Amino acid sequence: MSKIQQALQRLQQKQAGSDDTAASSAEQGVDEPVTAAVREPEMDKSGNAADAAADLKPVFHVDVASLRECGLLPPLDASQTLAEEFRRIKRPLLANAQGHEAALGQHMNVIMIGSAMPASGKTFSTVNLAMSLSMERNRTVLLVDAVVAKPHISREFGLDDRPGLLDLLDDPTASISDAIVRTDLNDIRVLPAGTRHAEATELLASDQMKSLIHELSTRYPDRIIVVDTPPLLLTSEAHALATQVGQIVIVVESGQTGQQSLSQALDTLDPSKPINLVLNKSRFSTGGGYYGGYYNNYGYGD
Repeated sequence: MSKIQQALQRLQQKQAGSDDTAASSAEQGVDEPVTAAVREPEMDKSGNAADAAADLKPVFHVDVASLRECGLLPPLDASQTLAEEFRRIKRPLLANAQGHEAALGQHMNVIMIGSAMPASGKTFSTVNLAMSLSMERNRTVLLVDAVVAKPHISREFGLDDRPGLLDLLDDPTASISDAIVRTDLNDIRVLPAGTRHAEATELLASDQMKSLIHELSTRYPDRIIVVDTPPLLLTSEAHALATQVGQIVIVVESGQTGQQSLSQALDTLDPSKPINLVLNKSRFSTGGGYYGGYYNNYGYGD
């Protein structure tokens, strides 16, 4: 049995047992986005000062209803089920990130979310994973929009006119704190895609990108960085980004992502990195209802 067949078999086994594991989950948390209150700098979850310059700026309001409408957040009647799914997904990622302080060069707290092809629900998965991670009491989350050609997160969050990732890469003197936006969506920080650039691929593969990832990874020991990236088989930007991160999550669309496409996408990645497959848009019946093997059948088209 090939490596890809084994991976797909594991996904099917997880899908078959997901209704049992959901019932036994002992974790408790807030299922809905929290926008009413934001921690003050001196109350950072790690006990350290948060981004000083960013925290002095007004907190950016994110329209949760708009995110639901465009498909980046699930409908209210599915939010609790989805919350349980993402709790299970984040656990191994957090476990890998725990030791990043002892191996800083590996940047295990930097997680890339990718896919083989578009329309897999990758951006939906990125946002909801960031939401779930932000519920951790001893963690803060930075959401990076690295889909620089079609920056869906930046647009739907209302940050598409802000300087961001490409600006930091194009100008090494630019301030990281000025580019990071502190939001009232569970206190998630967002680094928008920034100003379009003709040499975006070269910037993402540059030494400046390597330095930026290192700075983001090591600046705050409590931080998890979640990076939304383009489809691996359609762009070269994703390949450049994959070399910079510590962990990789590949979103597989049930019934749509072909085995050959997935195998080709996996072949472009460094096998020494932790690579996780997540089955999305899988529907099966549990007591008359339907929900996803990992994610529900909702999600942004990319």
